[in-house]
Amino acid sequence: MKLDDIQSSIPIYLSAIKAVSQIGDYSKAQSIVKQIPDCLLVENQIPGALIDLWGKVGSVDEAKLIFDKIRQPNAIEYTIMVNSYGLNGMGMQAIALFHQIPRELLGEATYVCALNACSHSGLVGEARLIFKNIEMKTMRIYSTMIDCLSRASAFDQAQELIDEYERNHSPESTMYTSDIRLEIYKSGTKKKVGLTWITVDGQVYTFRAHDRSHPRSNEIYAEGEKISNEIIKYGHQYDSSWITRVLDEDETVESVLCGHSERLAIAWGFVANPNASKLQMVKNLRICDRSTKLIAAIRQCEMIVRDANRIHHFYKNGQCSCNDYF
Repeated sequence: MKLDDIQSSIPIYLSAIKAVSQIGDYSKAQSIVKQIPDCLLVENQIPGALIDLWGKVGSVDEAKLIFDKIRQPNAIEYTIMVNSYGLNGMGMQAIALFHQIPRELLGEATYVCALNACSHSGLVGEARLIFKNIEMKTMRIYSTMIDCLSRASAFDQAQELIDEYERNHSPESTMYTSDIRLEIYKSGTKKKVGLTWITVDGQVYTFRAHDRSHPRSNEIYAEGEKISNEIIKYGHQYDSSWITRVLDEDETVESVLCGHSERLAIAWGFVANPNASKLQMVKNLRICDRSTKLIAAIRQCEMIVRDANRIHHFYKNGQCSCNDYF
């Protein structure tokens, strides 16, 4: 992505930064940041946009470097940094920063980001304290706290908050959504695999479950089988409960689960770059898969996956940044 032929202006750079943050690719983030003149890096909106960009591509260290250069962060910059920590599973860092924010800068967006950070890191106690001290609790704040309690299986407390809100406010569609989400958490409903995007050598590739549209599909599936054999050797067992249909005669549990979009994207990453030390993907549904942890450890390749809710860092030691709390 080059902006050489475009007259430089803050709105143009902000639009480009936002577009790259939605793609979620580190290399493209590097490319766009290098093109921003130093004189614009001190403009009020640019630092905040860059913090958001680095947070959404999984590079919190880069986000913090920019944040630390801001002499007096405003409410937006504090909020974006808290959100960056939360997205990347760094709940304690998010809460530590939240408590440093001057009270006059606290608002709905900051509270929501802090509660979300707690929600995705299992910090229910911290979330309760934050929620308790909020004077003006909005619908979004209630909804976020309900989500936090639901993820922690504190269903009775979540229902109490829904009832409390509805006693004091007119019915809101968002609260009904929270009610539905609560029932989903209770039932353990699982979502079907959707789409996974991976950037290889500057090009974005999209994979669906059992996708064979790629011209090198035979190599991708061969690599997928190789990966499967490796993780089975290390004790991985495929869970048939994730399959919601009757298998065809020529299918096995392994063949079905190895064909999901994330596994195909990983396989393509290794086909294209056999010695890759980092793979980065974006997925449209929520994930955290033990097999991906094993692949990261066996292949000694860090994998960063941004799903519908957060960013997972699968480290080379076989751990995930979400600590299985997703």
